[in-house]
Amino acid sequence: MNEDLFMEITRRDDIGADLKAPITARGGANTPGYTLVSAVQANSIVVHYDSAAEQIVGVSRATGERFNEPIWWAARGSYARKAGAEPRWLPGLVVALEGYRPLAEPLSLAVLRQRRLALLAVRDALQAEYPGQPLYFPWIPYQDSLRTFQAYVAKFPLTVLDVLPEVKEAVDLLLGEQPSATLAQSGIKEAERQVASAAGRPRTPHKGQGFATDQRVKVAVETYAMNEALLYYTRLGKVTNTSRTESYDYEVEIGGASWHVEVKGTTGDPAEILLTPSEVRHANEYPRVALFVLSNITVTRDSSGEIITSGGRASIFHPWLLDRAQLSPVGYRYRLAGDAEKAETLPTNPE
Repeated sequence: MNEDLFMEITRRDDIGADLKAPITARGGANTPGYTLVSAVQANSIVVHYDSAAEQIVGVSRATGERFNEPIWWAARGSYARKAGAEPRWLPGLVVALEGYRPLAEPLSLAVLRQRRLALLAVRDALQAEYPGQPLYFPWIPYQDSLRTFQAYVAKFPLTVLDVLPEVKEAVDLLLGEQPSATLAQSGIKEAERQVASAAGRPRTPHKGQGFATDQRVKVAVETYAMNEALLYYTRLGKVTNTSRTESYDYEVEIGGASWHVEVKGTTGDPAEILLTPSEVRHANEYPRVALFVLSNITVTRDSSGEIITSGGRASIFHPWLLDRAQLSPVGYRYRLAGDAEKAETLPTNPE
């Protein structure tokens, strides 16, 4: 095993699903707790610390799949609390995980503090070996004890496993399992994800929505549209973010009725949008669906290269009555079951 271990420090209720963090922190700055997410590679081991329960709860492995998408983010550090930071949509990086394995017994902060001297001895040895270099160690001294590093992701040195055999046991069991075929899946799922990723994102030369060539720009545009839609509908009723669990983005209570809102953003004119199959089905089946399209969004970059989004024209369809005559396919799934008997097997070593 190499040193490719990390620790996620989070209050999420879906620990082990993935790692996700803003591409940049408040004000466009890069912070280690966020940028370390991009250092997680295929087969990296992630130790999960539940900061709400104050305990290490499990381990998982990175699949190697990563992508940019808007994420609903609430910074919880002391700086963010002092600044009164509210949850909002931010351009984010998502790293997929698999094989989540809970510890036989969660390892509490109280137990970690009992092993404080051994843990800090590991840190001191690393500081001596790598003088002047940042360690991003999971724990720091605090008064006469220690506390968890105040960041989303920290490095987890291999030698810490000698101090925490409970974690080592879970890691060894995880390493004994075969990785799933996530990266070897057929292109169908990847194509579906690409369509879902493109739905709601722009391509500058195209009138209307399309497949953008710059993923960072796509994410920035969609994030901007989601935040503008949130501002608009918050004035009308109670808004619930449903984008993680449903095919629509928001549920809004207006006048005692529940409306499902789909949000799209584009730098082009409001001529057309991309929809996923799930979005089409839902628009056909649910009686109260609204569509919020923010078009003509302006995208610029500041002196540091950071993407800036502004402006836009809101087109609001409330209700949104889907006209199937206006739908055009952008791809098809074709089942080969009926053609299997016609297939030929090529020789392994053709002459």
